[in-house]
Amino acid sequence: MRFFESNPSGRILNRASKDQQVMDEVLPATLFDAIQTLIMTTGSIIIIIIINPWMILLLILLAPAFWLLCRYYLRSSQQLKRIESVTRSPIFGLFASSLDGLTTIRAFKVQNDIIHTYMNLVDTNTRPYLYMAGAVRWFCCLIDLMTTLLTLFAALFVVIFRVKANPTLLTLSLLCSINVSTWLQFGVRRLTEAQDLMTSVERVDEYAHLPQEEDNGDSKRLIKAPTDWPARGAIEFRNYSLRYQSNLEPTLKNINLAIKPCEKIGIIGRTGAGKSSLFQGLLRLVDRSTVNGTILIDDIDISRITLSHLRSHISVIPQQFVLFAGTLRSNIDPLNIYSDEQCWTALEAVQLKAMVSDHPAGLLMPVAEWGSNLSIGQRQLICVCRAILKPSRILLIDEATAYIDNETDRMLQLIIADIAKNRTVLIIAHRLNTVVSSERLLALDKGMIVDFDVPDKVLARFR
Repeated sequence: MRFFESNPSGRILNRASKDQQVMDEVLPATLFDAIQTLIMTTGSIIIIIIINPWMILLLILLAPAFWLLCRYYLRSSQQLKRIESVTRSPIFGLFASSLDGLTTIRAFKVQNDIIHTYMNLVDTNTRPYLYMAGAVRWFCCLIDLMTTLLTLFAALFVVIFRVKANPTLLTLSLLCSINVSTWLQFGVRRLTEAQDLMTSVERVDEYAHLPQEEDNGDSKRLIKAPTDWPARGAIEFRNYSLRYQSNLEPTLKNINLAIKPCEKIGIIGRTGAGKSSLFQGLLRLVDRSTVNGTILIDDIDISRITLSHLRSHISVIPQQFVLFAGTLRSNIDPLNIYSDEQCWTALEAVQLKAMVSDHPAGLLMPVAEWGSNLSIGQRQLICVCRAILKPSRILLIDEATAYIDNETDRMLQLIIADIAKNRTVLIIAHRLNTVVSSERLLALDKGMIVDFDVPDKVLARFR
């Protein structure tokens, strides 16, 4: 998860689009041209040497200069290509952020500022490209100069030995030298272009070897949880501390907390108090090396359970609803585990059954990207429906009502209260009225517990 937080979307899009397209289409064609042309050039040089063995001396003299020239050019062109690829990422990032914030951009009338930023980014990206084009012209001129010397000596040989040698062979030698001057320049240029394009391969390969989440094959540490785990939903934090990176201050500090089975806990605190970090710890979204202490669910240390097993047994209703382009069914049951009847039951629980029934496609009704064809309340209710469908004993709600109106908020509170009867529920509060019905309130400040009691007492102390 830290990878997605530390890498802007533009950088990822750049490698997944432009760099991948270079690997799939441009690089193979460039390599084919280079290999084909260099084979033809080699054949022509062999013919020239057979006809005129003295040309070997000229080739021996030109070879070191040719090698040094290629080496010098490749170093420069590769760096310029790498800079051009890196400066392209902010352009993709600006596109992505502009599409996400299109409404805000138009509301504040900052279109010209965005255009100005875009033009500056394009200028920055174009600059190394122009330098690279200039370097190619310079390289080609020097290659042409070397091959012209080869043609000159072949022509002199024709003039000097026009009487003694076979005129057909002399003509063939001259024609081959002329072809070499054309083919060698093109072949070497294509070969250096292929070398430059290998930076795209490097960048994609870097993503192919990113550090993965903890290895689930660590048999010495991992244990096999019971099939019905968690059966009760009891949660306990023991001296638990969490930091997002080893060089940062802890976000959670020595948390000691015991939550009873089927208990409803509201979590309050200022921004940065560590509310969401509790959920990150429960879902093990941070590296184990940055965590101290233990979290137990039904008396089992969650660090000793595979990530897939842990996360598949905890339901989450996020603050920002996540919907994918597809069908309604694929959004509420992405893994296609549950039956249509179970899906209809879950939709009925969130009061969406009537809306879906009225649609001709039913469960297969289309959902646009991010659910743009649905209202904000409907999008959030679909996320709640997804959580209801999973029969887990623990439900995490991260400010689920932050972006909806009061009427939908009240309806959502009734739905959550109904589905929370047999579950342990942790709710991060954005509005205090969403947690006043909780059995206990957990107040956090600067990553530490400052209060944990019934709502009336906690709220009275805060006032």
